[in-house]
Amino acid sequence: MNHYRVAVLGNGPVGILAALHAARQGRGPVLLLAADPPASVDADGSGYRIEAVPVSLLALLLEYGIHPHLIGADQAHDLRQIQWDSKTSLSLPTPKTVHIHRPALEQALWQKLLQEPRIHLRLGEQSLQLHDAGANGADSGNSDDWHADLLIDASGRAARTASSIDKSQQPWVARLFTLARQTRQPGNFQPHFKLAALPQGYVYSLATSQVQNVVFVGRGNAVKGSAGELQQLLQSAGAGWVLQGLSDLAEFQGGMGHPVSLQWATSERSVLIGDAALARDILSSQGLSCGLSEALCAADLGTPLAKANFQERQKQQRQLHATALLNQIRGCLYGMETAWQDYAQFIMRART
Repeated sequence: MNHYRVAVLGNGPVGILAALHAARQGRGPVLLLAADPPASVDADGSGYRIEAVPVSLLALLLEYGIHPHLIGADQAHDLRQIQWDSKTSLSLPTPKTVHIHRPALEQALWQKLLQEPRIHLRLGEQSLQLHDAGANGADSGNSDDWHADLLIDASGRAARTASSIDKSQQPWVARLFTLARQTRQPGNFQPHFKLAALPQGYVYSLATSQVQNVVFVGRGNAVKGSAGELQQLLQSAGAGWVLQGLSDLAEFQGGMGHPVSLQWATSERSVLIGDAALARDILSSQGLSCGLSEALCAADLGTPLAKANFQERQKQQRQLHATALLNQIRGCLYGMETAWQDYAQFIMRART
């Protein structure tokens, strides 16, 4: 049987950074289990998801050899434009952020992982099923059985090792619309963060020099329908300014909806990090940077007391996040609408 000090489940940015950091500690090999390598991105930029992260995160990534230009971080932003408590949009100062290409970050971290000899990689659904079959993958009688002193679950919303998962019965979803620079004339991208409330959700947009994202979040009419219907929804809600100066939404590459509402989980046999522990809502979140921060902490949890303290801090962070979300809903122009009230009722459970 193969013994590892640390095994990591999941190969998103949070899981890969956890494995890289654990390998740097130099206390034996690290095992990383994943179903498949990170997906590649189409040449036209379709599906290229952009995330806003604190400028300080770039310093951490540089420590692991990932230069800002590799992930599209070409400009710092300190303003945002929002329309939330009325039908008037306001420009407000915000702590400096950069916009990065999420798939590019995944690919860059993946290449660093492949270059690290202290990380043993197992790909394929069978690796995950081995773990699911028994604690530490040790119950199959296979010569590839393994045991780890510490199991870190960074498997995202799937939270494969969770003993319980709390999620909404009516989860909010996000629909991503993407436009790449080469498909249009230069000069029309609007990189700063824009956010507008809708009766059944919200819409936001942000861009890099290469890609523009427009994302609809919520349920019902906020995310259903054609590009033309969603553009008309913005106009009727007085939020047409979000697309002002941009091409019609029909020219964007549209994606399928995926869950984005608040979700949290607990586990008795692993340390959950990132979205596996707490999938944060975009409204009051730095989900990626929080997950990467947890990745650096998790590999050092060598005692039961350290794990318990870490999980208590995670619970406190969940409560703070839920409180921030509730405050935003209370201040929302449409906060009394059914969709928002249903969501608020669920969020209140996260504060317990």
